[in-house]
Parts: sequence; structure tokens; C-alpha cells
Amino acid sequence: MVIKIQNIEALQKALQQLASTLEQEGLSEENIFDSKLVACELLSNVLRHTDSETGLISQVADGHIELKILSEAFFKVPEKITCSDLNAEHGRGLFLVEQLCAGAIESEKDGIRVRIKIEKK
Repeated sequence: MVIKIQNIEALQKALQQLASTLEQEGLSEENIFDSKLVACELLSNVLRHTDSETGLISQVADGHIELKILSEAFFKVPEKITCSDLNAEHGRGLFLVEQLCAGAIESEKDGIRVRIKIEKK
């Protein structure tokens, strides 16, 4: 599934489409929520910090939900991700994403790739 996102309104529709797709795959509500949270954090960062549209590619394979966030702007993921402060308005997104993902958050020339482990419920 590839979804193009130009603004926050389109982001909401994309998250609903992601949820529907994962529901059809038979995934649990918890897995769907985690995937929507990760996608929302990363996609909204692209929309907030660049002038370009973004995109979402998702697939389910090998016990993982893989999300790729497309961006024309290159984002270098820091080697060590920390939470600035629990009450901070900014700086928690990558920390939340890392906590939900299995393995590294990978920077690529056209975006960021993450993998979320599917927990069987």
C-alpha cells in the first residue's frame, strides 16, 4: 500500500486507510494502534518540518509490520535517541517510535524505514 499525504487532513485519512489494511490482515487492535502511532509521529514530522508532501508504504511480512515514510528531505536519525522530558511539547516523537519498533529506525535517501513486531494476541 502506498499513500501520498500533502497535509494534516490527508494524514488522518492515511491513518484510517492504514488501519483498514492492517485489519484486513487480521492484526490485533494493539498492533494497529502501534502502527498508527508510529506512522503519525513520523509523517507529521515530515509535514511540519519540510515543504514537501510525504508518503507511506506499508507491508506485513515475517512477523513484522514494516512502514516506510517517504520524504524528499533527508532525515538523519540520531545514533542514540533519548526522551528530552516527559512533559516536553517537542522531542519525544522518535523516542516513542523507537520504543514501539523492533530494531533500528533506519534513515534512507528517500525516507525512514521502521519495523514493528507483530504481537499475537
